[in-house]
Amino acid sequence: MIEDSEQRLPGWGTFRSEKTVCAVAHNAASAHRLVDYIELMEGDRRICIEWTVVPDRLGSGVTRMLDRLGIEPIPWPEAKKRSYDLAVCTSLHEVEFLDAKNRFAAPHGCGYNKRYPAWFWRTNDDPPVYGLDRQSLLDRDGKPVFAALVLSHIDQFTVLAGQCPEAAHAALVGGDIAFDRLLASLPLRERYRHDFRVGRNQKLVAVSSTWGPESLLSRFPALPERLTHELPADHRVVMTMHPAVWAEHGIRSVRSYLRDAVEAGMTLLGPAVDWRAVLAAADVLVSDHTSLTPYAAGAGIPVLLSHFARDEMSDRSPINDLARHSPRLDAAKPLLGQLAEAYAVRETQQRIALGQISSVRGQSARVVRKALYRLLKLSEPDTAPRVDAVPFGALPEGW
Repeated sequence: MIEDSEQRLPGWGTFRSEKTVCAVAHNAASAHRLVDYIELMEGDRRICIEWTVVPDRLGSGVTRMLDRLGIEPIPWPEAKKRSYDLAVCTSLHEVEFLDAKNRFAAPHGCGYNKRYPAWFWRTNDDPPVYGLDRQSLLDRDGKPVFAALVLSHIDQFTVLAGQCPEAAHAALVGGDIAFDRLLASLPLRERYRHDFRVGRNQKLVAVSSTWGPESLLSRFPALPERLTHELPADHRVVMTMHPAVWAEHGIRSVRSYLRDAVEAGMTLLGPAVDWRAVLAAADVLVSDHTSLTPYAAGAGIPVLLSHFARDEMSDRSPINDLARHSPRLDAAKPLLGQLAEAYAVRETQQRIALGQISSVRGQSARVVRKALYRLLKLSEPDTAPRVDAVPFGALPEGW
């Protein structure tokens, strides 16, 4: 590990750097969010940023996704041999094995919502909330792994302190930078709608599914095709899903499972498409307990819940309150009328979501960048951090 006063200047390098940061990606979902945090340091020539990919059960496709972003990651075995001033991650396992002076962690969803699945936890104890638990935050010697742990809302501190008090000192109430970028994208709604080929007088119905046996796609596999057939011609249906679905089943299989819906007119979006572009363009969202549900509600997009997997969610999750005030899918009723029920409760849904998504709405980039530079022992740039709308040019398929 180099001293703070030294400068890195590799023999083949052009730009001088004082500090080196390792961006640690695990899967496509975490990599999407990781970009938001790394961009707060990109462009600062004092900082060299290297990427690596941790072997992950649901990590298929992440390298292809990074390649689209112009990122060539260092192999994980090589990264573990190097020394870093800071490691940044949005999934938590294996990061303790990096040689880093400090480690920074943030959630890759809407806060910390999900409990460990009962089938995974396999003990008689209630599964803890993932990301705020001892298994995620302590190393094998019981010592905290992370110097900073982003909490999107102050209420999450109670869960952290109860589940893993040893890591409570690392808590940083840093808001939700992904939600701030969604809000920044809303004014460009028409541009995203053009990308998704939505006509001027059409309604865009977005469908979102998380992964696993309690997901929308698992519980209601015929819903995408039914939406395309049952809704009138002035409605367009676009579907996005958690990248873990693609990673677990493979691109070809997912496309084949949803082929009938696509042939009937639905647009199936691959995991390379930024979900914030989907929500910014949407008129209504049909979804399960995915993080897109509170994000959509907070952005003023009505939500029709397919169902609610209560056992998988934290009691303090924003979606708990949303579920109490949101219509649920009834397979026996016409879909158009159920969408109308969602429109009717839009304001209530938005009020609930905005109260729970972020404690520093619109200020996450400012708070988080200050923490990152403090960990690096560097002065912040004079300019304010940028919170940009997400890029245009949606790709309809694949990675």
